[in-house]
Amino acid sequence: YAQFVTMHGTTMMFLFAVPIMGGFGMYLVPKMIGARDLPFPRLSSFGYWCYLFGGLFLYSSFFFGSVPDTGWFMYTPLSDATYSPDKGVDFWLIGVTFAEIAAVVSAVEMITAILITRAPGMDLRRMPLFVWAMLVTSFMIAFGFPPLILASLLLELERAFDWPFFDPLRGGDSLLWQHLFWLFGHPEVYTIFLPGAGVVSMVVQTFARRPIVGYTWVVLALVATGFLSFGLWVHHMFAVGIPLLALAFFSAASMMVAIPTGIQIFAWLATLWAGKPWLRVPMLYIIGFFVVFVCGGLTGVMLAFVPFNWQVHDTHFVVAHLHYVLI
Repeated sequence: YAQFVTMHGTTMMFLFAVPIMGGFGMYLVPKMIGARDLPFPRLSSFGYWCYLFGGLFLYSSFFFGSVPDTGWFMYTPLSDATYSPDKGVDFWLIGVTFAEIAAVVSAVEMITAILITRAPGMDLRRMPLFVWAMLVTSFMIAFGFPPLILASLLLELERAFDWPFFDPLRGGDSLLWQHLFWLFGHPEVYTIFLPGAGVVSMVVQTFARRPIVGYTWVVLALVATGFLSFGLWVHHMFAVGIPLLALAFFSAASMMVAIPTGIQIFAWLATLWAGKPWLRVPMLYIIGFFVVFVCGGLTGVMLAFVPFNWQVHDTHFVVAHLHYVLI
């Protein structure tokens, strides 16, 4: 069961959700900004092969009978050499590191494409909202994913050469892993959500048959979400004994990120209200999205509240919140 849940979480986060959003971006963004192609084809190719190698390396663990079983977040000390002496964690660390490198490569590609290769007349203020979403997402990947690459390298060095980065008995700190992991992990969930929000913005205005209401506000909301997402990673760690002042800060930041998300939802609703909605299949999916996503968003605000978080931490309430939002 632990192997299944670990591989499911790792696959969906590292090998499916982020790459598929990056794939949509790489296919659609050049068309939307009037560019002939992405600027660095060999870099794109390098990213793809890193992604493929990382995924195959991770899944080759099945053939060696040492599938990772310490959770998709690989918490120390469970994942160190003492408590996970088999090679499963090593498969995870090396495979995921290559997938992360692929993501950073795609971010460099996207940022360069959007800022440098737009067609004449394609002003930043005229860019489609999906392009804005991919731009913000790419900056988040460029800043958010290196901490996990660093963390996985440190843990691999600890396991391979017995270095003490995460061992408290020798001056390390097992919480350091959690900080580095969630400094990546929280921006990461928005790198999955923001391209999806960009898609919703495009589909809503198409099927409402009018331009989106509050274009500038939606752009500011995307940027604000990207900015705030780096200031609330500790809400994954409320139960580990962080000082109360820090808990208050991260709790407030976690609630605050609901504001830009709310702005986008109200902009979508206002667009539908002011337009002439055309209830075809894509629009029906959007209506379903509103219901599921608002459930997920509201449970997220509940989890930002520290006393409540302490009660439901490590329960399926958190799992349900995650899956409501991402699905």
